[in-house]
Amino acid sequence: MRSPIFLMFFAIGTLPIDSFAQQQLPAVTQLSVHARANVPDLVCEKRPPVVRRAAPPNTDPMEIPSDDLLVDTTPTAPANDELARPASAPPRLGSLSSPEGFRIAVWGDSHLAANFFTEELAKQLKVSADAAPNVLIPATMGKAGVRLPLRQSCVSSSWKYEPGYLGGERAVAPGPGLVNLYSEQAGATLAWDIRKDAQAPGYERVRILYQQTEAPMVVAISVDGDTEQEVTLHEKAGPAILELVAERPMTQVRLRLIDARFRFHGLELLSAQAKPAQPQALSMDVFGYPGATVASWKYANLNYLGAWFAQRQYQLVILEFGTNEGNAKPFDLAAYRQTLTESVRNMKTIFPAAACVLIAPGDRGVLIRRSANVHKKNRTRMRAMLDMLKWRNKKKSIDLFEYSKIHAAIGRVQAEVAADAGCSAWSMQDAMGGRGRAYEWAQASPALMSRDLTHFTVAGYRRLAQQFAKDMGWIEAPPP
Repeated sequence: MRSPIFLMFFAIGTLPIDSFAQQQLPAVTQLSVHARANVPDLVCEKRPPVVRRAAPPNTDPMEIPSDDLLVDTTPTAPANDELARPASAPPRLGSLSSPEGFRIAVWGDSHLAANFFTEELAKQLKVSADAAPNVLIPATMGKAGVRLPLRQSCVSSSWKYEPGYLGGERAVAPGPGLVNLYSEQAGATLAWDIRKDAQAPGYERVRILYQQTEAPMVVAISVDGDTEQEVTLHEKAGPAILELVAERPMTQVRLRLIDARFRFHGLELLSAQAKPAQPQALSMDVFGYPGATVASWKYANLNYLGAWFAQRQYQLVILEFGTNEGNAKPFDLAAYRQTLTESVRNMKTIFPAAACVLIAPGDRGVLIRRSANVHKKNRTRMRAMLDMLKWRNKKKSIDLFEYSKIHAAIGRVQAEVAADAGCSAWSMQDAMGGRGRAYEWAQASPALMSRDLTHFTVAGYRRLAQQFAKDMGWIEAPPP
């Protein structure tokens, strides 16, 4: 027998949001739930292992180019016309605070999805774990390469990710993280241990963000392992919230689809136990997704997206993109500039009063086959290999600094677009020391670059975050 349901329905209101004369607020359905103590750990359902055929031994693996090969192919310094004009001065955090505290939002790709950069940035800025009473979490649970401030997440196999950067229907109804989880299968489940760790308290209010359809939707909700409650959602079509309210902090929430399609946008966690926000208190929402590009902002339905932020404005917005754009073949710099300009304009439409910073990608290297890697001990072979790689066959030539040059161009465009939009700009590549530094970072001890020569190690992300905070003038640089 299911527990009785206590529902409160809030009418959709309107609230001015600077750039939108009348911004629609999400419809809210409130459900009273019972939270329990001493809840067992959340265990995800085990999926059957994927059977893959054993790959044959790789006799010629990809590896980092040797120092000798790199010495003979070092890129030239950029010409004066390749240098970007400076963007706006970095925002001063103290001047942007509000009575509700200072809130930062960060959108980005896999570099930020892993959360090592932003964790270190939060540490440098002394962001307290309980500085803000609520946290906004994107619908990226269960995605490889994503770390969220949740102890555990379980996503059943019938859910599909909808990243906004691909455009189309995915961008018509975007969640705050510009990515959704979508399922049409009855019985599909999502479950979360909403604590950051085992010692952290839970939350008295959990808001499930979703898209309300014209037809009613039926879901089942269970909190802390208690009996499921069936809920029929029949608000006005558009952005909507199912808010769970308990008298004590919840630790686990489970959602199961009973009827209809369901587009999940994320979670908002609110606690009465958190310390009241102070004007100088800092908090940070991170929205990172592997493979993402800034085009998520170009394609997004701004009226829908803006509803999530009608009552949640940020004092600082950071956009970190460029690595995946630079991977396109062929890379079109003019098209990238146009996409970036439109994307930044849309971001400023949603957050017109916020300071903004664009972060350009780091340096990137190129892996080569072991058979093509040469060392000083065979100088004749090295010269012959260089001929083969660079001059003999132009169609198959390997440029070890191809992505270094592309990322430098992306950084230059970001600085120029930032200047036009009144934003600041910062380049991971410049912070590394410039073009070609990916190889040095990969060979450092401890390594700062991953073996793929695209991503960074934990130590690398931490160093970049420290340098970013220093370059922005947000922390004092240590004495030389």
